[in-house]
Amino acid sequence: MTSLPNQVNFVTSAGSQWAQTFQFTGVDITGLAWEFVIRPTVTDTAQPPLVKVTPTVTAQGQITVDTAAKTVQVILTPAATSLLGKGSRPYALWSNPGAASATPWCAGTFNTTQVPAP
Repeated sequence: MTSLPNQVNFVTSAGSQWAQTFQFTGVDITGLAWEFVIRPTVTDTAQPPLVKVTPTVTAQGQITVDTAAKTVQVILTPAATSLLGKGSRPYALWSNPGAASATPWCAGTFNTTQVPAP
């Protein structure tokens, strides 16, 4: 088994919509609670994080879980990525956050860049 969390870095333009689908192979994701967070540092525990999305739709985005396909899709809205401005920050995709069974499945750097208007 691969040690968790898997390390992946992402780049997107500040103010754009961002979506990523995570595929789980050989794992039953049925009944798990999900959360995707971006924080200023890896040691930051302030609530709320800079960005936090769950399966509940909010102004920052949402998570869509497909247990049959074993996928978790994270969507961040332009409002969420524009809050980040320019820079790199740590992120993590968690199952069962706050519980004894909390698991960070994927983590790394979420980098937002500034793009000039057309």
